[in-house]
Amino acid sequence: MPVPLLLLGLSYFVGILGCDESTTQTVVSIRIVDGDNGNPVEGTDADTLSIAIQEGELEPRSFTFPIVNESFDAAIEFQSFVSPTLLRALLTGASTTLLSAPPVFVPNNSDNFVRLVAAAPSSCESISFNLMEAPRARFGMALSGSFALLVGGTSVAETESEFLDVLQWFSNTNTLNRANVELEMRGSLGDTRVASIDETQILVLPSDTPAFVFDMADQEDRIKDVRLHIGAGVRSAIVSVPAVGAMVIGGAVDGVAQSAVTLVGRDGGLTALQLSTPRSGPAATALGADVLVVGGNEAGDAELLVGGQSTGEPVTSLSDGVREGGALVGDGSSRALLVGGVDEIGALRQDTVEFDACSDIDTCDASPGRAWTTARLDVALAENSTLLIGGTDSALIEEVRWSQGIVAIVPFAELNVARAAPSAVVLESGAFIVGGGSDGGVRLDDFEFCVPAALEPL
Repeated sequence: MPVPLLLLGLSYFVGILGCDESTTQTVVSIRIVDGDNGNPVEGTDADTLSIAIQEGELEPRSFTFPIVNESFDAAIEFQSFVSPTLLRALLTGASTTLLSAPPVFVPNNSDNFVRLVAAAPSSCESISFNLMEAPRARFGMALSGSFALLVGGTSVAETESEFLDVLQWFSNTNTLNRANVELEMRGSLGDTRVASIDETQILVLPSDTPAFVFDMADQEDRIKDVRLHIGAGVRSAIVSVPAVGAMVIGGAVDGVAQSAVTLVGRDGGLTALQLSTPRSGPAATALGADVLVVGGNEAGDAELLVGGQSTGEPVTSLSDGVREGGALVGDGSSRALLVGGVDEIGALRQDTVEFDACSDIDTCDASPGRAWTTARLDVALAENSTLLIGGTDSALIEEVRWSQGIVAIVPFAELNVARAAPSAVVLESGAFIVGGGSDGGVRLDDFEFCVPAALEPL
């Protein structure tokens, strides 16, 4: 017979009961906390906890529990203990709204513990209870399932990488030291960027050492060398192409721009592609299986690397000029917006360029966009996101939005501290985690958990 549900001792826990396909039942403890690891409803008028859950292909379910005297007892029974599970938490009162969600997780693989940080809508909660192993800026951070890889961007060689369980909110006890040992042999990575190849493989492009693939799923051989084209490195663009792989675009050799492109496929294979013109320091974004590439040359023109073709196709409607350090934000389908960067004399560019109908090279068109009035350098662009996070001397988070053909940059939230060159990962719910960066030239070692106005519904 199943054992009874065990209620947890601390008042702000949720107990989720799941069957592990035997007669034994297991309790997964879900702890909802604030950024100090304390009770998020303490001192508030919150009186209701709402939980929404979806397990695999099963229909979503919703539950509500009362919050009395700043505490609650909650228990939910899993229908499938081995399915990818989505979870949403909402704590409300007359003047209180707090939201939270973890990454997609499999309860049977969660070590029976999940930590949720709650934050007010359109806000960020500073995380004080766990820090990075070392301060980082200009580093790579990528999400694979419920795990995150943080790599490079630090002056502390023995902590070049961290491999962390996001479900337990970057608990240092979950760091896999094996990853650190393997990367120590490479020396300093320097400024580092990453792009997801598939659900478990991450392409890592450091500035000071050769590129490699970090495989989350291969405990015996996590680090795999990869030979990219000559000139691939700090002057290349790197982008994840969903269902295809990761692409490294252009670069420079002794200051001379290169036109080579390397696609690292999901099967580990390398495909050599070619730009229509050499580019050093371009911006790029994936639009479906195609990749839009802009700038990196004096003309500041653009081209489309169309899936299945070996050479890029020029976008003839654009001559943007020099835009060093610009950011290209795409909608993942056919539209993109080029923002920021500096011109040939180092002046910050507030003008933008809109790209429309770029699902086909014959219709892809570029035109002047609205001014970016809060233009800044060193913003973070997370994978699968249209957010512009932080930047030089800035705590702003803005979102690029398209509506009926009109594109706008709108306020989204504000970080608790200014962060130049941070990194971020976005969860399926729309909540996201921002880490590191620099404030006044000093590298930071903390995280912030941010939520939009509303989480993506189940």
